[in-house]
Amino acid sequence: MATIEGVGTPMNDGFERFVEEVEQCSDGRLVGTNYPAGQLGGFVDLIDGNRNGTYEITSGGFDVEGELAPALSALSLGYVFEDEEHVERVIEEMTPQMAEELEATTGATILGMGEDGWRWTFTSRPVENIEDLRGLKIRVPEAEIPLGLWSALGAAPTPVPFTEMYNALETGVIEGGESALAQIDANAFWEPAPYLNNTKHWFNIKPVRANADWFNALEGDLQECLRTTAEEVFAEVRTTSRDVEAETLEKLQAEGVTVMEEPTDLDEWKARSATYDEQYFAKYPEAKDFIDDVKSLAAN
Repeated sequence: MATIEGVGTPMNDGFERFVEEVEQCSDGRLVGTNYPAGQLGGFVDLIDGNRNGTYEITSGGFDVEGELAPALSALSLGYVFEDEEHVERVIEEMTPQMAEELEATTGATILGMGEDGWRWTFTSRPVENIEDLRGLKIRVPEAEIPLGLWSALGAAPTPVPFTEMYNALETGVIEGGESALAQIDANAFWEPAPYLNNTKHWFNIKPVRANADWFNALEGDLQECLRTTAEEVFAEVRTTSRDVEAETLEKLQAEGVTVMEEPTDLDEWKARSATYDEQYFAKYPEAKDFIDDVKSLAAN
């Protein structure tokens, strides 16, 4: 297992437990080693390595699927999810469909669903509203949707590998980024970028991905061991992730981080985000149908 999950985050704690429980339920026939925090490469490298079989298991949001699976990528469009209950309904009802699509298009399949939760924006200068965001050099992965979304919001999206983000913030190559609170804390991004805004532009569901050729070649009981363990462990990770968000926020505030609950003009953020949705759906009509299904599971 090779991931960019920070040591001490709920996702990495989940992987450590996953290794132990898989060894037990397989009677020692499956033995895993967990390499977190980008030890074996950046996010895109690990996703590619998982697809081609270099790494059996990794994790990562759907924003990197690109043209291979544009409907799944659309889960990283702005403001898709209403709340955590909406997320749970989508995971419960749509994971089999997502796993089938991911395997058919990328060569990876889904063992379970973890999460990073809501993405917060962290910056080296205060961003309270959409005008403050204008021209801000914000780190994004090398992926179509983050580039398009942040451009629509008026920022200057700048691709930087996740593992190089801290140095890029320190040197001024970028002025901000967006990530879950657990990752912001674990990687100390708040030190060079001490302003946090709960922009809630994206809830990052993180599938635990297995290389499909490797997984499908295993005996049936080993497949069941992996999938059942992943579903149980990472369902608990989702609960833990939400529970620790409040305490992580308190910790960051105690360190001197300035926290804004949300942009003062959140409706304008959503409206500008929607202009990019229209462009994306015009290019990938199948993505609109998929996201309509996702949004139909919202409570409101």
